[in-house]
Amino acid sequence: MKNTRSLTRRILATILLLELVSAAVLIAASVVYEWHSRLSAFDVMLRGRADAMLGAVADAEDQADNVMLDLSGLSVPARDLYLVRDDKSGILGQSKPSIPAAILARATASLDRAVPVRIDGRYYRVIRITGMRVVDPGDPGGGVRHSVDVFYASRTNHIWHEVVSSARFYVIATLLLFSVTTIAMLWLLRRDLAPLHQLATEASKVSTKNWAFCAPRAAKETKELLPLVQAIESSLARLQRSFEQQRRLTSDAAHELKTDVAIAKSSLQLLTMRPRTAGEYECGLTVCLDDLSRLERTVQQMLALARVEHAESVRDGSHAAGRCLLLECIQASIQQCASLAELRGVKITLNADGDARIGVDEGDGRQLFSNLLLNALQHSPPDSTIHVCVKTAGACGHVTIQDQGQGVDSEDLPHVFEPFYRGDPSRSHENGGTGLGLAICKAICERAKGSIGIESAPNVGAKVTIDLPIVG
Repeated sequence: MKNTRSLTRRILATILLLELVSAAVLIAASVVYEWHSRLSAFDVMLRGRADAMLGAVADAEDQADNVMLDLSGLSVPARDLYLVRDDKSGILGQSKPSIPAAILARATASLDRAVPVRIDGRYYRVIRITGMRVVDPGDPGGGVRHSVDVFYASRTNHIWHEVVSSARFYVIATLLLFSVTTIAMLWLLRRDLAPLHQLATEASKVSTKNWAFCAPRAAKETKELLPLVQAIESSLARLQRSFEQQRRLTSDAAHELKTDVAIAKSSLQLLTMRPRTAGEYECGLTVCLDDLSRLERTVQQMLALARVEHAESVRDGSHAAGRCLLLECIQASIQQCASLAELRGVKITLNADGDARIGVDEGDGRQLFSNLLLNALQHSPPDSTIHVCVKTAGACGHVTIQDQGQGVDSEDLPHVFEPFYRGDPSRSHENGGTGLGLAICKAICERAKGSIGIESAPNVGAKVTIDLPIVG
């Protein structure tokens, strides 16, 4: 597959990049530390050599009580530079080549502190120390005092070579560790991501013919994968129910349409079996029209259900649902069913406590409550009452429709909203129902993010409860 990204590679690259940055920072810090520590040790050594040079200044044993530089007992490295001077006698001694005057001036400004300098293209550190030498301190005047300055410089190139050697060691060790950790992390990532690959393998086996999904135990025991396992299981369960409902709906619809078509066809065939009178033809055609009307109602109800479900599935920010007043829809539905209620001798009462605007199209709202009222009328015996109650509480509009009919069996209650379900007598052809009314009601409520439910027991009537969110 093109344009795919490897999670393993991304994790590995991220970790290795972090390791590489950390190693670079550590090496840089180590080099800086090595440089400063070696430089500090070098400055201590430089001060020691300067002190030794100061200690080599001795009494000249002459009449003028001068001092001299005696290097007979001192070993001075060949590359080191020095200069010793007395405030009375001048220069007591210096190396060849000597320290340039500009360097002496810089060292003079930095007493007792080594400073980096460059002499003849080479890098040195130079330090200046001062001391006092007293000739003939036993004399009555306390002897002759000499202020001695010592300038001492030593090359620093070996320090840099030592630091580079240490850095080279750190780099080699880091690369070896980097290689080992890369191999180890690659192996660990493949092992730890194995449950994810197993989960993908099991999920790929699911199809419309095989809904069995068994999540690997390793995936269930992995904290990060457990939410994904639960999401896949719940999604597959919903998809399976949806496919089963769709398959059952298709089968039931085909059966319903086949039955209605067969009835209409048999009525026409019966008319053609022998010559008939005009009255018999007229009666037969009336029966055929009734059959076709029932077939038309079934098709219309199927189209209405498909329209509501399709609108629910495609609705987004650009497909907002309509709005209507809850009480107006109920009043219009009661008015629509008034003739049938009077014909059946059933009274419909309305008790409204407030009104609200709901997120349902006006046509869908009227169809919702008309279907429920017609269903209640079909179950209600003569001289009974259907109670409609409307309340608004909080963010919901609450509607109840209570009839005094024969009720619904407990085993049928979980299925009454399924299309073409035949457990409820109201869904039989005897009452003219198509078996789709309650399914349409549920689809309308779910589209509005509401709910619908039925409470009933045999011979005590049924109570339909609808909750619809109030919109601004």
